[in-house]
Amino acid sequence: MKIAITELRQKILNTLSANFTMEEANIIADYLLWADMSGNKTQGLIKMTGTEPLQSIKPQHEIKVERDTKLSQLINAGANPAPLVSGVATDVVIQKAKEHGFGLVGVHNYFSSNGAQAYYAERIAKEDLIGIVLCSQPASVAPFNTIDPLFGTNPVGFSFPTQNDPLVFDMATSVMTWYGLVLAKARGEQIPENMAIDNDGNLTTDPAQAMGGALLPFDRGYKGSGIGMAIEIMAGPLVNAAYADLEGEWGALFIAIDPDLLIDAEKFKSSCTDLIRKIKSARKKPETGEVRLPGERAQAARKEAEQSGYVVLDEAILKELGYN
Repeated sequence: MKIAITELRQKILNTLSANFTMEEANIIADYLLWADMSGNKTQGLIKMTGTEPLQSIKPQHEIKVERDTKLSQLINAGANPAPLVSGVATDVVIQKAKEHGFGLVGVHNYFSSNGAQAYYAERIAKEDLIGIVLCSQPASVAPFNTIDPLFGTNPVGFSFPTQNDPLVFDMATSVMTWYGLVLAKARGEQIPENMAIDNDGNLTTDPAQAMGGALLPFDRGYKGSGIGMAIEIMAGPLVNAAYADLEGEWGALFIAIDPDLLIDAEKFKSSCTDLIRKIKSARKKPETGEVRLPGERAQAARKEAEQSGYVVLDEAILKELGYN
């Protein structure tokens, strides 16, 4: 269903106004609109649905800075919504990297997923910085050869400035996102095979059984499990967040690097642009159409939405929010 972006923003702001200031609501709305305009249906307005919707969050306290150096900061989010706190953390890490060449910001005690890491990473790259964003989450993924959920879906995002749009790569270390299960359940759909197991370790295509069991690593093997473990540590113990915990708090780590620490920044951007050119001009398999790089489809969808002024949203989500 198509809905005008301006109308949708106002509806989101009205919904969020019960518990958040207008400035806070706009930070959250910026992220939600970005996700749905990018076609990322498991990371946008769906976060305002379910049993713990964003708009119903009542923070424990204001965002607090627990540690601060010229290069780093540790933030206690006070159980504020992740998109809000992550937006603040992104601003801080950009400022530190701009001033000192490198920035490192950890966040703990925030509520719910911060969504697509690409959003925050892309913002960093738009400042001519390299961005890395890691997020640990309550346990939902079984480590390789186990059946108990210990790791989160633990997404990671990388971004690089170029002479054009940033090059952004974002992935969950699980075979699918948790909100992919939420969306499938809301639609009454099955999930693909070999994605999840039930509580007894049997493969299942039922999203409800998967929620009671565990998702698999993205490659169903030890490498994907190992990457998930590394993020569990970097965005868990390192930022004073929970780890290997079903009910634990969420954690995130934001890193920004000025290429000028090692090489002229413009030369780096030129090299990244040339790398993209080489990938796109590489020989293709006969059945392959246009070579697309990570993030390109989302960038194209977002630009199309901006030009038309409309975004396409899932009717089930709109109905649940009362927006249809």
